[in-house]
Amino acid sequence: MKRGAGTMVMVATLLLVATTTLYAIAAPETAPEVAVTQRGAKIVAVTIETYGVIKPGIVERYLSLHRGDTLEQSAVERDYNNLTRLGGWRTRLDVLRDPRTGDVSLHWIVMARQLVPTDHPYYADQPLSAPIEGVGWIANSPPIDDRGSTLSTISQLSRRANLFRALYTTPVSVDASTGRESDFIVDEFAGRGVYRASQPLAVNVYSWAMGAEAYYLMRDTNGTQIELGAEEVRSTSARPTYITAPSLYDTYYAPARNTLLKAGVSHSCPVPPTQWHPPNCYVQYRVEAFDAVGGLGTNTHYRAIVADAAQYTRVGSSTLVLHGGVWRTGGVVPTSALVCATGLRGYAKGTCGTDANVLQAEYRIADARPGNWKFILFTETAASRVRGGDQPFALPNFTWHGDSGVGVMYRGVRLDLAYGSQGGRLTFELQGELF
Repeated sequence: MKRGAGTMVMVATLLLVATTTLYAIAAPETAPEVAVTQRGAKIVAVTIETYGVIKPGIVERYLSLHRGDTLEQSAVERDYNNLTRLGGWRTRLDVLRDPRTGDVSLHWIVMARQLVPTDHPYYADQPLSAPIEGVGWIANSPPIDDRGSTLSTISQLSRRANLFRALYTTPVSVDASTGRESDFIVDEFAGRGVYRASQPLAVNVYSWAMGAEAYYLMRDTNGTQIELGAEEVRSTSARPTYITAPSLYDTYYAPARNTLLKAGVSHSCPVPPTQWHPPNCYVQYRVEAFDAVGGLGTNTHYRAIVADAAQYTRVGSSTLVLHGGVWRTGGVVPTSALVCATGLRGYAKGTCGTDANVLQAEYRIADARPGNWKFILFTETAASRVRGGDQPFALPNFTWHGDSGVGVMYRGVRLDLAYGSQGGRLTFELQGELF
């Protein structure tokens, strides 16, 4: 997002003030520490106190410690992670010890908010989430049954691309002993995307999509999740991209209709981006596959595979981060579904086509030390191509663009100054998400 220097400073200042408070609220607390004198004690009672849109009976499904069990630190951490990472709730535990018998009672205090500000950090998204960066909200209804089923709305809002979803989510199973949950989710969605064309005209080509999907999501407290789903989507564009290739279907001249089968697996570090360093985080990855299988009025057929991984290596108190990603499509791709190598900070125009690559390296200086300020050095390059393309702005071979720069992060807000062939650009990120 390119801005004038004065405007950028003002926006950054407002973001710093507004989001620092939100980040402090959203930051997870550390797991409760059981006193040495309480470990091994017999549990004689487990009580639950709730606030917000949650019921004690639903919370109980996430607890493996019950009356009659023995209190151990590892078991407390397991239940705490179930509540915070699977349930997504703010959690506190009070341990009450009977001085006469030495037995203990556990009192869990759980808070769930109905409206949650969110920035959709990249690696914490569900694998099949639309790749729209931005901030937004999650609004949850009170549970509508004893399983904890909810109605929700989710937004992802950025400067040019927006997404809105209305979801029904029901937990199919919760295994408190292994820290695993399975959910069935049905949702309707509508969104606006943008392809930032530079030739033959320097314009934003907006596209609109709407549809419905159903998927089965399996999640672990360690950050691993698997997703299987099906989607019906219709998309159209406000103007043509002027890219002509046998691999593309221009959604300006006629809407694209697709029925997609989707599968994805990902692993995210279940800590805030400010703590993405060993031993809190070693590797994050994501692999997704899409196949437009036809039927239900489908008029185009394509396939897509998305894969990326980030490796975090300790260098003293600093961290070296290596990230690579590939996007590959086959068949005839709607222009509203062009894939882009995201993350380049030195370029105003995204690198988009039918296929894309990205390579990034960061050196986060002394980020493992306590403190709110973090400093980063980075370099990156990305490329895209259009299969069958023969125009100067849509070549069939990968054309690479690189930039380097410096960044500074204060809690969840990060500013990056990057230099590439288009000169210098100042960008900002919120909890690891680039704008």
